Amino acid sequence: MTTNNNTLLCWHSKRAGVEVLVEAIKCLKNRRVLINRAIVLVQTDTDSSLYLNHEFGDIGLRFITASLENPANHNEIYQRLETSVLPELKDVANLHINVSPGTPAMHAVWLILHARGHFPSGTKLWSSQFNPDTKRTSISSVDFNVNTYLAEISAISNSEGSYALYGVDPKSAARREALATLKEFAQVPKAPLLVLGERGTGKTRLIESVVGIVKQKKVVTLACGGLDSQVVDSMLFGHVKGAFTGAETQRSGLLREAEGKVLFLDEIQDLPTSVQRKLVRVLQDNHHYYRSVGSDKEETSDFELVCASNKTIKELATTLDADFFDRISMLTITIPPLRICREDLLDDWQKIWGEVNVNPSLPKHAPTSRQLNKLLESSSLAGNLRDLKKLAFITCAYMNSYSPTEALSKAICSLQAFDDIEENEGTKFSFGDLSNTTKDELDKLFKYELARAAKRQFGTWSNAGKNLQVDQKTLQKYMKNDS
Repeated sequence: MTTNNNTLLCWHSKRAGVEVLVEAIKCLKNRRVLINRAIVLVQTDTDSSLYLNHEFGDIGLRFITASLENPANHNEIYQRLETSVLPELKDVANLHINVSPGTPAMHAVWLILHARGHFPSGTKLWSSQFNPDTKRTSISSVDFNVNTYLAEISAISNSEGSYALYGVDPKSAARREALATLKEFAQVPKAPLLVLGERGTGKTRLIESVVGIVKQKKVVTLACGGLDSQVVDSMLFGHVKGAFTGAETQRSGLLREAEGKVLFLDEIQDLPTSVQRKLVRVLQDNHHYYRSVGSDKEETSDFELVCASNKTIKELATTLDADFFDRISMLTITIPPLRICREDLLDDWQKIWGEVNVNPSLPKHAPTSRQLNKLLESSSLAGNLRDLKKLAFITCAYMNSYSPTEALSKAICSLQAFDDIEENEGTKFSFGDLSNTTKDELDKLFKYELARAAKRQFGTWSNAGKNLQVDQKTLQKYMKNDS
């Protein structure tokens, strides 16, 4: 018989809640699944009181209130489970779910959540049925192993030692649209994909996970920054022995390694122009013809190209070779910065905490506070995920000497002090000696400082404009020191 700790989760059944749970536990025991704990989702305290008069032996019983106005509304059920139940299941090992109790809509939502990878790894679904003829209950496993790309992404994000990824169901419209577009574009075979976004928005993580999973191909990555043209030539195209000084052996190159895979060129703006010109020839058709350095033999490689940059599309258009830019920018997606996706920031904070906190003596769940909420509501978070990561590292350090709340508070102060230093270093003006300052200069200075303070307090130009009842373009104009 299975001796591992097993948890059974189910909705309370209105007509025979206690009996349904008891019979399911018995049936699972017959299948060598010993349930040690049961979690029952109820709508009211009255529902949970029905279980108090029954003896469950050594099985621990827990109730989670998940009130619903309409138990037949799929959207309401999904949202309630997402907000009230899923956070309670993150650390549950050996989870079993009886999908039968409740309405047909509840049954369907269990299947959807399972397919999207929302439950802990290894979760099993069961369906219990009462036969009125034999007066007996049977239970069978639910054969619904739909392997969606969302489930694979969740598995990567939740795996031990892995890095944090954006949630597969973002709350903000901007992130939801961006991830949906990324998936749609990644499904187009052979089409180069360009992913843009500020530093720290997780472009590399998304490409190496979402794009690779959607295409069902391994991602071969080259970071283009800081490499001269000869080094990149050799790394990408390979070289023959004796092609240049130091080429003592033959090298295949990443184009060959990327055969049947995805070639990912990160920081594409730093790719030397001479290499861009050589890639123009490679990208002319799907055969991808190229020559290794020093070779007179032309080869082909069947790879798909993805590029990324923290520059804007306009900046890349003037930085990159025109022909190369045209070929890589046919499908372009921009990952929005965190300040545009504030509804997702608490979830992002929890995921980053899970990545950074590897100390078993510290809390698994990220500490929160009103001060943190204020930070996430107003900070520009110029470093995006890197700012959250920095905050998590500092908090972990302070937790050796302070309570979680105190450690978080000190970490937030440290992060804000660092941001102030960075911002002050970039300030063009200061209120120093104003004796020789003209009225026009004072007017410009006041407007600049007003725009600067508003942007810092409200996080985005749009929020700043709404709160000050000023057009956001006017504030941006002030920040540029234009009259």
